[in-house]
Amino acid sequence: MSHEKPSPYRRPAEVLGLTDHEKLWDRLSDQRFQALLNDAQTDVHEVRVDTNSYGEFLFVQMSRVMGGQRYGLTMFGLGYHEYREQWITQHWHWYESHPSLIAKQPVLPKTEALQLIQNRRDEIASHVTNIQPSKSALLFGLLADLVDEDGALSELDDLGDLFNLFEDE
Repeated sequence: MSHEKPSPYRRPAEVLGLTDHEKLWDRLSDQRFQALLNDAQTDVHEVRVDTNSYGEFLFVQMSRVMGGQRYGLTMFGLGYHEYREQWITQHWHWYESHPSLIAKQPVLPKTEALQLIQNRRDEIASHVTNIQPSKSALLFGLLADLVDEDGALSELDDLGDLFNLFEDE
């Protein structure tokens, strides 16, 4: 019989209470994002508009303390996904924040963080439309759903000129 001690390390997604589904898909609904954000245990460190490989989004860095250690996630949403050719407003993607970066960030007052997020919603509201994506956007979405966003981007890069066969005329 083994008497190993369980590891004291927790994953940030576990500490912030993400569900198995949210962990599997690296995303959560806007409603769940709002619930996490408004939870008294959640601290917000940064709210900023920035870009990644897929487009321009609002990035929200949040954390919770458990056992004297701070665990953080960075969420991104409220932006235009260029490869999918769609606005991301109903869900948020997430990734783990490095503990040393979280430890250095001051905590924003909740009212300020909520106002910055609302400002972004207001800023993009007139641009958010349900447009019909091109064939290349549909192909990207299909690949991303089979592998993941990074994998789909890599596959499309590998396809090179063959990918242009799927472009709309």
